Amino acid sequence: MSGEDRLYDLIVMGGGPAGVAAAIYGVRAGLSVVVLEKALIGGRLVTIDRIDNYPGFPEGITGPELGMLYDEHLRRFDIVVSTAQVEGVSLDGPVKKVQTPEGMVKGRAVVIATGTMPKLLHVEGESDLYGRGISNCASCDAAFFRGKDVAVVGGTSAALEETLFIARFAKKVYVIHQRGAFRAVQSLQERIFELPNVEVLWHSTVKKIEGEKQVTGLLLQQKDGPVRLPVDGVFVFTGRIPSTTFLGGAVALDERGYIITDDNMKTSLPRVYAAGDVRRTALRQIITAAADGAIAATAAARSLNAEKTEKID
Repeated sequence: MSGEDRLYDLIVMGGGPAGVAAAIYGVRAGLSVVVLEKALIGGRLVTIDRIDNYPGFPEGITGPELGMLYDEHLRRFDIVVSTAQVEGVSLDGPVKKVQTPEGMVKGRAVVIATGTMPKLLHVEGESDLYGRGISNCASCDAAFFRGKDVAVVGGTSAALEETLFIARFAKKVYVIHQRGAFRAVQSLQERIFELPNVEVLWHSTVKKIEGEKQVTGLLLQQKDGPVRLPVDGVFVFTGRIPSTTFLGGAVALDERGYIITDDNMKTSLPRVYAAGDVRRTALRQIITAAADGAIAATAAARSLNAEKTEKID
């Protein structure tokens, strides 16, 4: 069987930590597995400059390095990896169908590990200037702003981690935060405050991103009124939203759009599982995503193997 005629045991949507773990655990359980990933294996982690809290790497590891190790691990088990964007799904029934630009992929079970995507500011100028001075990825774009003035919007731990990287290149970094204090990890805050080229603008919100063909500045709303801030670029780290639009309501979601699962990563549909950042969970980290993927694939294998046993009996 090949192409649209092949029926996999397990379709894994997403090649990040959750998807990679699901694929490895699935194939180790004797399942035929295909991974659908629109970009690079590793997912969003390949854009992370430094990972210091992943066990087994006492000196830390870069996101791209970890992504390459993930890719090597999949190749070791000859797991099928397809570079494909998921456009739609049909998940009810014994055969699950996933539509991609290259055709339909069919499987007996699926793991949804599509992660999250950046939350937009939804202000004037953002859509017109995205990619022309507006970015959501420091490791991808910080080098383009070497010796220039940039702004970082956000105050989470993730935002401050990105700021540390951007500050290596930019002449000046303005951190724009709507509150009067960060909620980030204290050690990160201390490192930010120690940097001579970083200035925090408290109680500030972006009302407009200015520029014609390229970002030239921001219009901020501060306590004393509007203020124009000349910058050459802006990095937006105001949070993320789950990548679940393609599901079309196929499985139950919470009020924020995250997939609802039980402890075995089961969703509201039989043999449809969710793992990693895309599901409702208390902690979204590389290690928890990988654990989710392992649990999801194990649950899928048990369900599929139980069916085989019943047919033999």
